[in-house]
Amino acid sequence: MFLRSCAVLAFKIYFKLFNKIEKIGTENLPKEGAYVLVSNHVSWLDPLVYVGATRRMMYALAKEELFSTKLKSFIMKRLAVIPVKRDGNSVNQESITFAIDKLKEGNFLLIFPEGTRMGLYKGIKPKKGASLIAVEAQVPIIPIAVVGSFKKFSTIKYIIGKPIDTSAYFPKEGERVNPRDLVKLNDTVMGEVIRLRDSIQTEDDYKEMIEVENKRLISKGEKEIS
Repeated sequence: MFLRSCAVLAFKIYFKLFNKIEKIGTENLPKEGAYVLVSNHVSWLDPLVYVGATRRMMYALAKEELFSTKLKSFIMKRLAVIPVKRDGNSVNQESITFAIDKLKEGNFLLIFPEGTRMGLYKGIKPKKGASLIAVEAQVPIIPIAVVGSFKKFSTIKYIIGKPIDTSAYFPKEGERVNPRDLVKLNDTVMGEVIRLRDSIQTEDDYKEMIEVENKRLISKGEKEIS
């Protein structure tokens, strides 16, 4: 916990020195109780911005690629960012069980359903893992949106929406979660994330984010966002 507090402080100082952070809706983060936080994904630094939004313990699930270097792995683990293990195209049961256990302890759990940076702009369909975990743990979902290129001296904006009640999707005792209900819930949540994103994103924000992401994709020999 001490190392996490030091890491959080270090990144608060970093963002204060090198970026302007604009935040809206922090009053929508409850002071107690378990919640799944669902956000769009624009940079590997996304989780580091959010951990500074609250003093409460926040865990995050992130793809294993974010732990690709020793430095990134060290930072992520100190900030309670957990690598997601996958079985094919699905998150494996071990990761889901871990996430639900942390929610049952009364923590926040942050998830990026796109599964990759700028996934919504790449036409990637958001994964339903966050909705499944929220329903299995029987907790609400808080939609969040972040906008920014994360370039030095640029502005990073994020907006926190109001909690979404998931109780209508809880399965009856002895039954399993209905896949159709998960699709419906996921569409509702991601629709709200997109609405929040569009409420703070300017045309210049969009162009700068696309430019940064395309440079990264070109360096990896991958297709650019058109």
